[in-house]
Amino acid sequence: MTQKRIMVDMSATLIHHGHIRLLKKSSEYGRVIIGLTTDNEIISKKGYQPELDFEYRKEILESIIYVDEVVPVPWLLDEEVLAKYNIDLLVHGSDNSNLILDSKLKIFPRTEGISSSDIRQNVLQSITQINNQKMMLTPGPAVVLYENLQYLKPLFGRGDVEYEKISESVINWIKQLSGQDEVVAMQGSATLALELATHSFVSGKVLLISTGYYSDRLKKLLPKGCSLTICKYEDISSIKDSFNWVLCAYTETSVAFKVDLQNVKDKASECGAKLFVDATGSIGLEDNHQLADAMAFSSCKGLFGLTGAGFVAHKSDLIPKDLDAFYFNLNTQKDKMTTGPYHSIASLYGVIDKHGIFKQRVINSKNAILEKYHKIVRSGNQPLLCTYLEGEVVSNDDNIVLYSPRSNLSGSVVCHFGEIHHDIVNITNRISVN
Repeated sequence: MTQKRIMVDMSATLIHHGHIRLLKKSSEYGRVIIGLTTDNEIISKKGYQPELDFEYRKEILESIIYVDEVVPVPWLLDEEVLAKYNIDLLVHGSDNSNLILDSKLKIFPRTEGISSSDIRQNVLQSITQINNQKMMLTPGPAVVLYENLQYLKPLFGRGDVEYEKISESVINWIKQLSGQDEVVAMQGSATLALELATHSFVSGKVLLISTGYYSDRLKKLLPKGCSLTICKYEDISSIKDSFNWVLCAYTETSVAFKVDLQNVKDKASECGAKLFVDATGSIGLEDNHQLADAMAFSSCKGLFGLTGAGFVAHKSDLIPKDLDAFYFNLNTQKDKMTTGPYHSIASLYGVIDKHGIFKQRVINSKNAILEKYHKIVRSGNQPLLCTYLEGEVVSNDDNIVLYSPRSNLSGSVVCHFGEIHHDIVNITNRISVN
């Protein structure tokens, strides 16, 4: 008795176990002839070059025990194609769109949990894992996450509905994290955002709370005409004068120190001042950012995005000055009059739902350091971002990048972003402290 000829049509750009199961089941009905979609048809219908050319896909499929023939077919099959290859029955998944009579069609359910699209996503995840073999014990960017790359594509700030959705979601998320009413994004670093924010809002008598390099550089970012008083954080209680603004760095990365922001806010209120916060090292990690009246930060630290975006966030009752400049004008950035940080914003879109996971991994890394080196950890005012150790951190591993702070220290600062791409904490196994 002549066996029936069973056609299974597929592209098989990435051959997986779902294909094998389908072919095995199809072989129970007769001889299996794979109708393999040609390269040009895939490019035309799917819009991309298949990972393997037709000849190599054909070669692999012909080696499978359940396959008798492999023939080239177009994207959509019809009765003419079936007649050409003397096909008795076409096997397809539930997504069939081929123009075939029901009497010649056999529908099999797809294998759950696997598809070529799934494999592509897994490959992207694997690539990011491979590229993150270098451990960055620095303040960021420390790793490139799969979530950063997931939505990278051509994007534009005007008339691009997809980008408008991405941008709106990211900005609303940052408003929630910062506790602010307005968030303006721009291309550039946190330093640009800080300088633009101070020029846009800060004036008059200014009290700068000094904790280290990053707080002290704020005096260089102030507009001309400000009357500046500098006070060390430990001496804040001695301040009795009135001011228009109080400035601080919430997390002073250069010495791994975190101010008590409520304490600073209370002092600002006591002085009749508004509070400006450099949130570069604290946003997404620490609480109470809503205490600030204005702040600035970047995309690549506690937000866990790619570099390239600066953010200015502020309360709605603050009206930015209309500075005598075009690019260096917050209103220009707010009104999107220049090219925005489209891809940096997109890198944050995939992070939103997983931010809590990445933050917990920062906490896990910090806890590992605190547990192993508790005898040499400086006590008090420790930020999540980093830890100060009384000793020299060293490593013989060429894939370790240690942090060199911009302050002169007797000890070392270790940052905790380097392992947020996975759940395993290896930091204490890859460094030592002299």
